[in-house]
Amino acid sequence: MKNFLLSFALIGSAFSQTAQQKAEQDLLLAQKQLRSLEAEITSEERIIIREVEKIDDRVIEQHKTLTKLLRDEDNVTGKQRELDNELARRKGEFEFTLSSLRSYGSSIRNRIHPAEKQGFGEELEARRKKADSSGDDLVLEIQNRLALLHMAAERLVQVSGGERFEGSAVVAGNIIKEGRFATAGPLGYFASNDNEVTGFTSFSAEGVTFPTIAPIKEGSDQVVELVKTGSATVPVDASMGKAIQVARTKKTVGQYLQGGGVVGYGILGLGVVALLIALWKVIEIYRFPIPNRKKLNLILDDLLAHDAEAAQLKATEFRGLGGQMVEAGVTYFYDKRRILEDALLEKLGMIQPRLERFLPFLALVAAAAPMMGLLGTVLGIMKTFAMMSAGGAGDSKSFSAGISEALITTAMGLIVAIPVIIVHGMLKSLAKSKFGQAEGVALSMLNGTTELEEAPAPDDEVDDLDETDLVPA
Repeated sequence: MKNFLLSFALIGSAFSQTAQQKAEQDLLLAQKQLRSLEAEITSEERIIIREVEKIDDRVIEQHKTLTKLLRDEDNVTGKQRELDNELARRKGEFEFTLSSLRSYGSSIRNRIHPAEKQGFGEELEARRKKADSSGDDLVLEIQNRLALLHMAAERLVQVSGGERFEGSAVVAGNIIKEGRFATAGPLGYFASNDNEVTGFTSFSAEGVTFPTIAPIKEGSDQVVELVKTGSATVPVDASMGKAIQVARTKKTVGQYLQGGGVVGYGILGLGVVALLIALWKVIEIYRFPIPNRKKLNLILDDLLAHDAEAAQLKATEFRGLGGQMVEAGVTYFYDKRRILEDALLEKLGMIQPRLERFLPFLALVAAAAPMMGLLGTVLGIMKTFAMMSAGGAGDSKSFSAGISEALITTAMGLIVAIPVIIVHGMLKSLAKSKFGQAEGVALSMLNGTTELEEAPAPDDEVDDLDETDLVPA
């Protein structure tokens, strides 16, 4: 048994040595293969590294190229932006220049002297229309408008020292007269060929070629000499005849009244009547007799002393309705208080209408005068429109003159109404004040009865009186 175990051990030992040798051989082979593989990997890695380095070099080179191209692009973009800005500025300058030339061409006709519209103005208008008809050809339009500007500049040189030329003008009655003009700046003079019309040139209406002449009487010979010879001492009107026209449009009071027509005379008549009534009412109210309070106290003292005869005698010294009121107070002083109060109220009822009479008429005039003025204005406007329908609506001056004349009646109505309203209020206040004084007298008479110590014994006792007994015989 022991031998068997020994044999088995020897066999196992031999087998283990053989497996170890094989493993070592395999390890050596694997190491050899590993070294070979590492050498191969190293060789391939060198190749790859060289390729990567080449690629990196190309990337760096391409990046530099890209950076240069981006800088060039930025430079090109900046130059393009500058060119766009410059183009926009040039375009704005061109549009501004073209707009200025167009505006100048449109307004130059209104800047020249009115007398020049029939000569230089016509040529100027033809040049302007030619420039306007250039269409989309901006170069041609610029050329035409510069020619127009050159023409205007030459005209300034020509008229800088004054200018004389032949032409036509509109004189009184819308008559066109042939003659000669002499202009110097805004000043213009005209003399007809027959020397019948001389004066200042005025502004011409829109659409009218010929200027209007404001004729003058003094200095007409000098104007004729100026337009013929170019040298003379002439009157100067810096308003180009407007001052003369304004002076001629001023009317006198009589002309205004005449322009108001029948309605105007009616308003004026109402105003005169209202004025006379107002003056009369002032005199009447101021002179309306109101009993003197000092004398009234003396009468009351006599009545309180039961001296009726002396009181009656003093009461007769007062005049008018105020005196009648005091007499009524004396007569019924000793009667019942109600009878005295009715007698005084009756007299006060007669005083108030007297003080306020004709005041309603003044109020009526104050209300009617503006309405009459409006009526006159409506009639005047109707007349103006009727004239326009017959003669045409192109004459704005005639239309304005007609409206101005139609408004005269409205002005007259207000001129009458406003003072009448003021006077009516003053007179009403004055009448109220005067009536207040009369009420004070009546109240004094009425309050005096409270101081009676005893009433006198009348011959015939009166239980009551009828209202008819209060009326004096």
